[in-house]
Amino acid sequence: MKETGIPGAPALGPAFERTVAELQAALTATAGTGPGPTWYPPLMSAARIEQAEYAESFPHLLGTVHAYAPERSAQRGEPVGARPATDVVLAPAVCYNVYAELAGQRLEEQVVLDAAGYCYRHEATSETGRFRSFRMREFVALGPPEQSADWRDAWIPRCEAFLGGLGLDVEVVSATDPFFGPGGRLMRSTQLEQGLKYEFVAKLTADDPGTAIASANRHRDHLGRRFDIHHGEDVAHSSCVAFGLERITLALVHAHGEDRRNWPRITAPDAPTAV
Repeated sequence: MKETGIPGAPALGPAFERTVAELQAALTATAGTGPGPTWYPPLMSAARIEQAEYAESFPHLLGTVHAYAPERSAQRGEPVGARPATDVVLAPAVCYNVYAELAGQRLEEQVVLDAAGYCYRHEATSETGRFRSFRMREFVALGPPEQSADWRDAWIPRCEAFLGGLGLDVEVVSATDPFFGPGGRLMRSTQLEQGLKYEFVAKLTADDPGTAIASANRHRDHLGRRFDIHHGEDVAHSSCVAFGLERITLALVHAHGEDRRNWPRITAPDAPTAV
């Protein structure tokens, strides 16, 4: 990685990008849901993010897009050179695109979607692995409550097998999820008791106490309700598993060193190895 002068936004070289590409291919094989992800742009509708209640929970992390609008500024008496907010924000998570895409729909069966994209969270830090701009690969399921829960639970050992197969020493830790909106902080103990979120934690540096490189999450009916997504007559429940591609790559470098000849093959669990 090379510093760009922007904390949390390094430049990434070809060896790093090769690893990210191999991780993407291995995750496609691990999921077995199709030919690969739908790539979403780094922008989202501001109205959709408001609908998800993300801004209410984490206004300090949300990146907004502003632009010069001289005609609007003149009409509204704003100062010359004002840069008002536009109708888009920087996407804080990939899966919000999926819920926005399915908004207002009635599902007849469980839907599982594969999504990827760049995300942004306004964390001005140079701490290793704490990126402002980063890529996420997410698998999202929506449907009836039990099926959504079972789908998430089945992914926990699958994540362990995938990351363990890469030679990473991963700890599975119960955590809380921001997807539950402003009440989520008050629901922290409830989330932990119900096991709604598990993070897969690994070291990125020698002095790192552990950083989440992936997570498996149940949102119950929160996002189905916020986006008016139903399964039959009931509000759809949702779950997702998310992989931080840059963080997994950093964990691999820490575990195995810079020389790729010392690394295990990046493949799906039990998948045949190939050059």
